[in-house]
Amino acid sequence: MIDAGILRAEWTKFSSIRATMVLAAASVAVAAALGWLFGNATAVDYAAATAQERLDFEPLEQSMRGLYIVQLLIAALGVLVASSEYGAGTMRASLAAVGRRGHLLAAKAGLTVLTTLPVSVAAVWLMYVTSQSTLAAGGAPYLTPGQPAVLRMLLTGPLVLTALALFGLALGFLLRGTAPAVNVSTTFLLLPMLASVAPDFVSGFLSVYWPNAAAFGVALGTAPLPAWAGFGLPAGFVAAMLAAAFVHFRSHDA
Repeated sequence: MIDAGILRAEWTKFSSIRATMVLAAASVAVAAALGWLFGNATAVDYAAATAQERLDFEPLEQSMRGLYIVQLLIAALGVLVASSEYGAGTMRASLAAVGRRGHLLAAKAGLTVLTTLPVSVAAVWLMYVTSQSTLAAGGAPYLTPGQPAVLRMLLTGPLVLTALALFGLALGFLLRGTAPAVNVSTTFLLLPMLASVAPDFVSGFLSVYWPNAAAFGVALGTAPLPAWAGFGLPAGFVAAMLAAAFVHFRSHDA
């Protein structure tokens, strides 16, 4: 159990840091803007498509490509929950107040979930609304909320982003600095975008089995993996990262 008092203290620290609040708001605003941009680009592509290309048209996958950018902001938000204390030099004071490192890490993980989940819900849902509205306005096929593919994406997409925030939190503890942790998380999460230029054996791994690619593939209905594997891979990876963060945090001075 996470102590409510520790969680309240973590929220006070989180809300008092301007960068975290700005990043949370920016994640939602960027999601809306990307929904419009990719929705518009997809509608233009559809208008110029051949008959066969129109038959193969995937409105959800094409218009929700902005998720691969929003994930970077959400992961950075997780990074800041841990790294901001190292940057400000307040980690020792937090440890002295809490007493147990495991409790502090658990509280920060709980805060990360409680803060990034609503941000992720707002980002995913707003991106969906703007992208599909833009497709409809452009005369391209679009998907309504009641369709199974859309429901799956709206329900699981925010969970994937929240898991990536926990990945960022783990990196914040492991690297103890905002810049290195954000750089590593950005590089790691963007690697699947290089799949098209990588050798075949690397390309298949990056596009199907890389943690965030597997999760988004299932959420958007484009992955060959079953749901349990597509979500199990990133869940296991994030759990391993948090375990490594705890071991490192417990064995090193703040």
